[in-house]
Amino acid sequence: MKNIRMYILGLILLSCSNAHPKQEKLQLISYSKKAGVGYSVCVDDGYAYVTNNDGVVIFDVHQPEHPRRVSRIPTGVTFGIDVENGRAYISGENGLVIVDVHDPENPGKRIEFPIQKSLKGLNASGSYVFVASEEGMDILDVSVPGKIVPTGFIGCTRARKMEICEHIVYLSSPITGVEVIDISDPALPGKLYTVPDTEGAWSMHMHGEFLYVGCHGRGVKILDISDRRSPSVIGSYRDDDRGEALGVWGDGEYLYVADNYNIEVLDVSDPSDPREIGAYDKVSGAHSIVVDGAYIYVAEARKGLMIFQSM
Repeated sequence: MKNIRMYILGLILLSCSNAHPKQEKLQLISYSKKAGVGYSVCVDDGYAYVTNNDGVVIFDVHQPEHPRRVSRIPTGVTFGIDVENGRAYISGENGLVIVDVHDPENPGKRIEFPIQKSLKGLNASGSYVFVASEEGMDILDVSVPGKIVPTGFIGCTRARKMEICEHIVYLSSPITGVEVIDISDPALPGKLYTVPDTEGAWSMHMHGEFLYVGCHGRGVKILDISDRRSPSVIGSYRDDDRGEALGVWGDGEYLYVADNYNIEVLDVSDPSDPREIGAYDKVSGAHSIVVDGAYIYVAEARKGLMIFQSM
């Protein structure tokens, strides 16, 4: 009888161990305080770009276990960063700055466009750059090298981040939630819809038919955006620390969440029932998170740039 009980227990443990083929913990493999107080992080072609109170710090992360600071771009207090086709798009206290980073270790020519607003996140998409601010979202035409042309604007209280799909922008606001904006005519953007139950919207990441939204103080919302113009909340998760989700990144299977107190990993294979399967709690102000290959990059207040690996 004892042997039978041990056999059954073994089967149970084996079943549990196979429930998540990917290990459920995060391993911190490196960090660099040389990033300063990290606000946003972007990874492109083996380099990590981290914004802070002085601008942007660039790290060589071809060996993530040994990040190497290689250069910096002074732009003052900076929150937004996006890198596309050898150009870094930077938003901060001095407006929009575009810098040639074909050689990230020796940033080249820069052009500036002053915007007298408190700028937050941005998104470079084709010929345009979309910039969020406390007042709303500016659309700037950057199709001509060396020129930045203001094109359109739409008001939105305390806009933070945006994701773009076809001719639609999903714009986050902690006051109103996720706003759906039609940009078919970039000169005349128009509001289509405010997604219910998304108040607190701060950060977001789009993958396929899903939009993952980090809601400050309200956890995470998962939106179905198969209807581009009228998305809906299909799942949510809120942890015990009131869910200050300041950064999110998801791939349809896992969702990584950065907040002031934890880095969390959620199983979102069933988007209607997200479940926490791992966490790392030795953080103090994790503001932004991205995944590149097998590594997770976090911009954090005290440790600067943190690099994790899923275990």
